[in-house]
Amino acid sequence: MVATVLLAIPLVAVLGLPREASLLDTAEDPTGSSAAGVDEHPVRPVTVNGPDLESFVENSTGSQVSFYRISDGKRTGTATERFARPALSLIKLYIAEYVIEHGTLAEQYEAINMISSSDDRLAGVLYRKYPESIDVVARKYGLLSTRAADRWGFSVTSTYDAVDFIAQLLEKDPTHPILVAMAGATPIAADGYGQDFGTSVLPGVIGTKWGWSDKQDLHSSVSFGENFVVAAAVTGSADDLTDLVEFQLTDEVGEAVRATAED
Repeated sequence: MVATVLLAIPLVAVLGLPREASLLDTAEDPTGSSAAGVDEHPVRPVTVNGPDLESFVENSTGSQVSFYRISDGKRTGTATERFARPALSLIKLYIAEYVIEHGTLAEQYEAINMISSSDDRLAGVLYRKYPESIDVVARKYGLLSTRAADRWGFSVTSTYDAVDFIAQLLEKDPTHPILVAMAGATPIAADGYGQDFGTSVLPGVIGTKWGWSDKQDLHSSVSFGENFVVAAAVTGSADDLTDLVEFQLTDEVGEAVRATAED
């Protein structure tokens, strides 16, 4: 096994989110990925025309994990958590936020459906109508690792950004339409893929958004509960992501759930 360092990083104070520093944690990564391997395959910025698909996937980073506890602002994550990597369907969260703010009523409902069923067709329709959506939302929410491409599927983000974004939605409106859509996600996605892996297996999860590549060799997810937001991503299978999440996040999430129960 190769060790992955879990580094507690102070949360950037965006829209009033609290800060807290904590101790360094070290844990093994069951997927065999590590921060040490990132420099060997640096992530190239996505150009406006988009890279070819093979080079895009080859430049995915190692495993990423990010955790945020709402009650006290505690934040931990892997050393890789801020690296931009293929956003997969997590990028639909940012498209949806823009459409809910600026789209027609019919488009707003399409955006909600796009989140709950991870509908690629709707993502294509909405992104063609609102190509500015990802970059505008990234600036608005301070998502420094998030960048758009000419096709939504080539865009990049990080688990750090995904957690930040969901945490800010929770602070702004705990019943925001995106959060409701995540809570009402369909068991099977529009393309027939099961939405039942990664961070969704953790205790106390209320809502989740999943992502996967066409070849099913990249997987990611972001989830929230009453007192936490978590995200993870791997170069590997859905089972690899679930194994990583259970190994790295079960204790952290369990503590957050217990803290909520005690209150």
